[in-house]
Amino acid sequence: MLREPDGEKPADLEVRFAVDIEMRAVDDTARTLQGYAAAFNVKTKIRSWSGEFEEVLEPACFADTLAKQADVRALVEHDYRSLLARTSAGNLVLEEDARGLKFSMNLPDTQLGRDTYENVRVRNYTGMSFGFMPLKMKQDFDERGRLVRVSHQSVDLREITITSMPAYPKTSVAIRSLITRSASLLPGSLDLRLRIAKLRA
Repeated sequence: MLREPDGEKPADLEVRFAVDIEMRAVDDTARTLQGYAAAFNVKTKIRSWSGEFEEVLEPACFADTLAKQADVRALVEHDYRSLLARTSAGNLVLEEDARGLKFSMNLPDTQLGRDTYENVRVRNYTGMSFGFMPLKMKQDFDERGRLVRVSHQSVDLREITITSMPAYPKTSVAIRSLITRSASLLPGSLDLRLRIAKLRA
């Protein structure tokens, strides 16, 4: 089991929100929640300082994370102090199927665990989100060198979170690491295209 340091900065992660994803309370005694934290092949428009592009998660993009048994955490509202479960403890189980990233978690017998379960049960919490670092992606550009589509083929999943606001955050923050990470994954390519886009704009 690969353990990640507890002090990791959430701000370093890409954050995406799964809208209209199933999540439900299934066992009052064990306080079990089940659902999907991410969906495959769902097109999402993301706005950035360089324009707008489309993003999708390809099937099996979480396979590397699952194969290496990374220590993924389940949180409330991306707050690392509000820890609900983690894969290394065995109370968070993640798997991929044809639809997306499926999860099952047993919440602790704490005030946070009980409150979270009740809020899901009464539909106060209706959304899921996930934090990741991109590892492998396919990028498409238009004739002006602007990024128009990103297909994530492999990502390093660090967290899933229960949220009351399943909508994208401000894009300047949301895609900052994607832009810089893309440049390192594709040396020179994205940097050159961004320069061309600025010159032609």
